[in-house]
Amino acid sequence: MVIVANIPADLDDFYCRNRGEGFGAEVKRRIMIGTYVLSSGYYDAYYVKAQQIRHLIANDFTKAFKEVDVIMCPTTPETAFKIGTKNKNPVDMYLNDIYTTGINLAGLPGLSMPAGFVNNLPVGVQIIGNYFQEAKILNVAHQFQKVTNWHQQSPQEFA
Repeated sequence: MVIVANIPADLDDFYCRNRGEGFGAEVKRRIMIGTYVLSSGYYDAYYVKAQQIRHLIANDFTKAFKEVDVIMCPTTPETAFKIGTKNKNPVDMYLNDIYTTGINLAGLPGLSMPAGFVNNLPVGVQIIGNYFQEAKILNVAHQFQKVTNWHQQSPQEFA
């Protein structure tokens, strides 16, 4: 028996359904902000300036990687939050991304992994590597996991 899914009528139908059904509220909000910033009236004011800042950030990382092999730092400025506690405040959600945005803007490889608990809430550490150094950051993460067991633990209230 072959089950045929509700196939989109055309490309516009596909896009509308894909974005409407496939993205959550937070992703839609970020897409709308990006669309607004790239609109014709704001292109020069935001996009061009953002590209200049992006270049400066990438240059700073390039300088840092002349001195170090990887950068390890917290993934977020605070511990994970309890499920559902930040749903109503998207600004708090954005602020928790602050340590990862520079890496994304610079186009660098990075990964986040468990690094312990504070008040029974998970803490993450991120490992950032230079361009095309994915194998190096994966190896550092592997070595970290060999000498710790944080990746095998869960908060007690959820265990």
